Amino acid sequence: MLQAKHIPDREQAIDRLYCDAVAMLFDRRLAEPARRAMVQAGAFVLEFVFASEALAEIYLQSFLRIEPAEPDLRIAVLRKSDIDLSELVPSPRNQFRTHVSDASLVHWNPDRLPLLYVIDRRQRRGFIWLAEDAAPEWELSRPACPLIHALTAETSHIIAHGGAVSLHGRCLLLAGKGRAGKTTAALACARAGWHYAGDDYFFADTASGQVLPLYSSARLRVDMEAVFADALTASRGRSRDDGDDRHELRLGRWLPPAQISGGVIAAILLPRRNGELRPCFMPATPTEAFNALFLTTKLGLPGPIGWVAEKLTRLVALAPAYHVDTGSTPRDIPDAFAEFLAKR
Repeated sequence: MLQAKHIPDREQAIDRLYCDAVAMLFDRRLAEPARRAMVQAGAFVLEFVFASEALAEIYLQSFLRIEPAEPDLRIAVLRKSDIDLSELVPSPRNQFRTHVSDASLVHWNPDRLPLLYVIDRRQRRGFIWLAEDAAPEWELSRPACPLIHALTAETSHIIAHGGAVSLHGRCLLLAGKGRAGKTTAALACARAGWHYAGDDYFFADTASGQVLPLYSSARLRVDMEAVFADALTASRGRSRDDGDDRHELRLGRWLPPAQISGGVIAAILLPRRNGELRPCFMPATPTEAFNALFLTTKLGLPGPIGWVAEKLTRLVALAPAYHVDTGSTPRDIPDAFAEFLAKR
């Protein structure tokens, strides 16, 4: 955490520093941005403002664009070459740092391409600062996720790590570690005409069970490119994170816009690979479903984990959980998932 977070006067000083920086950017520096855009992210409307057209082009590809509306949050995206905000980076620079209060959220991610996220929670404005003039691919696949996450704090909504697909309004959540088969299952279902709500992060209402797409992106490992050759028309290039080479897919280029949508949660599936030929389902416990969602979600989203844990507890209570071996042939997954849903 930022130094001395629990000392009230220091916490207030931190809030003032970063909220003043947000005000300076919006009221003076970006009074006339190069580009404005409205997007839908789960249940929220976001207004992005960009200091450059080039930055807008790469950031907006992962979102569903909408007509102008009153935003829930305004987010500015800037590079070091646009403005030097180095003095706002918490020390030491080589460590993750997070500050959360009623007034602000600040998160410093010392990635190879580091980022500073800041939100004034009361004014509903924030910014992302790219300290090396470029964003890492994981950020472009799930832009502004920590800032959107901050919006959910006092609501029944939650952002969780996992995939989601739906058929006839009934949604299957896909939760678990990397390489378990979430992306394979999600893309196989999308190709078969299912509605797609994500393969990395999804947005859910823990009161109603409604699941919504947060992004229209997917990250496909290159060893699966032959299986999903048709989806590569949506690739914006290849990246390498965490030792895996991936195709960065922007599914608005591959799927009809109406197909990127959600549904009401019907079951939570925990993919695993046990060598089955066809998809095979076995009951899982709520605790297993909670762990599959929580352990990966808490790694990717900054801030207090207590309310995330409480919301995930409510979420997993809404639907039964099952382990699923997705089998050796991805084309079999949609029919198997449809048969599974039909029995419940």
